Amino acid sequence: MIRDLAELLVTKPRAKGFGLAARLAVPLTLILLSLLAAIVRKDSSILFYTSSLAFTSSLLAYNSGLSRLLKGVQLILLFILLGLLINVLALATGLTPISIEKVLTGALRLSAIAFAAILLFQWVSIEEWVYLFSSAGAEGFARILALSMIQLPLTLRAFSEALLSVRIKYGGKYFTRMLNPLLLHAMSTARSVSETLLIYGSPAPVKTQMWRVKDLLLYAGVSAIALSLLI
Repeated sequence: MIRDLAELLVTKPRAKGFGLAARLAVPLTLILLSLLAAIVRKDSSILFYTSSLAFTSSLLAYNSGLSRLLKGVQLILLFILLGLLINVLALATGLTPISIEKVLTGALRLSAIAFAAILLFQWVSIEEWVYLFSSAGAEGFARILALSMIQLPLTLRAFSEALLSVRIKYGGKYFTRMLNPLLLHAMSTARSVSETLLIYGSPAPVKTQMWRVKDLLLYAGVSAIALSLLI
């Protein structure tokens, strides 16, 4: 599950079919609207979160394929379902005054934000981030951002491979004792790659097309989702 999630955080070739402006605006707008809905609308935004989740899921499935998407989001959905289950149990036993509607809305909100964030990773490459911030005169920040974005999927993948090796050798034994060394190994592996990039340079900025005709479909979808907040 961890390795599948890491593969979802890599830029997909199909993203180039849309303009860079739309690839930036769509996921960022959905994330901001989700946070705004949480502040303003509280527990009355189930339709918005459901629409946002369906929209981003369809785009992610288009980018990666449905089977890879389902494998990649298993870990995220597992944590969300565990949180949902804990809240439902607390509600059933009277330990929390939160309503079932708020519990469901919270789970949908987290899913919508997580899927939109994954979409942002898939749609905007590291070279394009470097180009955007370098054009704005923030070359130092562009370099730091590039290293950070490279390190996240590398850390997840290295941890997944180390975890698989331990399971093959020891089975289910000593897992808790091996957790810290596994994390350190994964971080060390990812850091080695980052040090290589620091020595030989971060990815060169790549100028890309900002606007395409197909972007209108994305803007129409986001507009429809935003209008659902008024219902």
